[in-house]
Amino acid sequence: MKIKGSGIYTDANGRNHHVLGMGELSDGEHLQSLKVSGNVSFDKISCDDLNISGKGDGGSISAGNLKTSGELSFDDISCDEAVTSGKCAGKSITAKNFSASGKVEVDSLTIAQTLKLSGKPQIDFVTADEIFIGSRDGSIGAVKCRRIKIFHEENFFDKQRSRVRIKSIDAETVELENCAVAVIKCRDAVIGKNCEVEKLSVAGECKVSADSTVGETIRT
Repeated sequence: MKIKGSGIYTDANGRNHHVLGMGELSDGEHLQSLKVSGNVSFDKISCDDLNISGKGDGGSISAGNLKTSGELSFDDISCDEAVTSGKCAGKSITAKNFSASGKVEVDSLTIAQTLKLSGKPQIDFVTADEIFIGSRDGSIGAVKCRRIKIFHEENFFDKQRSRVRIKSIDAETVELENCAVAVIKCRDAVIGKNCEVEKLSVAGECKVSADSTVGETIRT
């Protein structure tokens, strides 16, 4: 692992260390905590608490708590709690809870509890218990969850009609605004404003806003 900028870390034995300018750490070393302001490149990071402000570029991250701001590129992340802002791009993220603002470009997200996204997601596959997306842009492939809510808080000057594009949603409860979805399979659905759904399979409650369209509705 190479650090360019400043870094503070606590090793596995509880000793504190500082990096100022440039420094190098073993990729195989487990750290209690690591905080970087600047650039960090790595093959693998194993850390209880990881905070990166600036640019991170590398392979695998295993962390208890992860917080990043700026730009993070990776192969895979496995953590309990993750909060990212800026750009987050990689192959896979597995976490208990994940919250991201900015641009998220990931092949797969596997979240045990709650996923919160705002900004512009570009994701192939998402699974979570609850999903909250505050956006009207981006694209997602397949979504599988218990509950999903997609919304966008408009202001007086916001007159966009753009939509989040999704191929499929499989959920118990679906609440959507500003979405274009090919296929939805759910128990209850509330299709709010500015939505276009090609096929909706629903077992229970079904509400569709007057300015949204549903091509086919199947009662299951």
